[in-house]
Amino acid sequence: MRTFMNLLVWDFKLLAKYNIVTVAIVITVLYIAILKLLPFDELTDLVIILIFTDPTAMGFIFIGVIVLFEKSANTLEAIVVTPIKSWQYLFSKSVALTLIALLCSFFMAFAGHGFQFNYFYFTLAVVLSSILFTLIGFIGVSKVKTFNEYIIKIPIFLSPIALPFFNFFEVTDSYFFYIIPPQASLILFNASFKHEEPGQIIYAILFLLISIFITYIITKKQYEKHIVRQAK
Repeated sequence: MRTFMNLLVWDFKLLAKYNIVTVAIVITVLYIAILKLLPFDELTDLVIILIFTDPTAMGFIFIGVIVLFEKSANTLEAIVVTPIKSWQYLFSKSVALTLIALLCSFFMAFAGHGFQFNYFYFTLAVVLSSILFTLIGFIGVSKVKTFNEYIIKIPIFLSPIALPFFNFFEVTDSYFFYIIPPQASLILFNASFKHEEPGQIIYAILFLLISIFITYIITKKQYEKHIVRQAK
């Protein structure tokens, strides 16, 4: 556990060094300003969309930046000869990015909705979704060498995420989208601010946990095959 905590502190330093913390803060302040300036009383749906697509999903983009920086700086070559385990490396970065996402998300929720909402469901929605997106980001960046290559991959990975929005905005009511993790994320976010059926909430939590587990298994294999081996 001490190794993991030391690694987590190191990752926060990296996030500050690469100005990722600064970027997250600037974007959050910008969104807060927009939410405060909009002349509407009901902004809940907009708040959910903004939080889901930015602080929550930012791990996908930022993890690519971090890993590519570490590749170029030969940091990974130093890491692979240490006792650091794969799960420690992967979850340290996931937790660091998730904590930043959680803080930004709460400030946006306060600005756009107020203080009266379910903090437990909201925290679960941000944490589970952010960890999942970060792990997916690891998969996306594992085989690329430049940020331009990663940019090309982003639409391939993120396009399916848009599909559950059809259900969210009640354009469709398709059970097919329930096999896509963002459907579960949107349900949990919705439960944070509105009434949601208990069965839907249970599905959302369990499905996100299962998705994280499956994604972690894939991510670990990709990390060890394409990142660790290349660094040795």
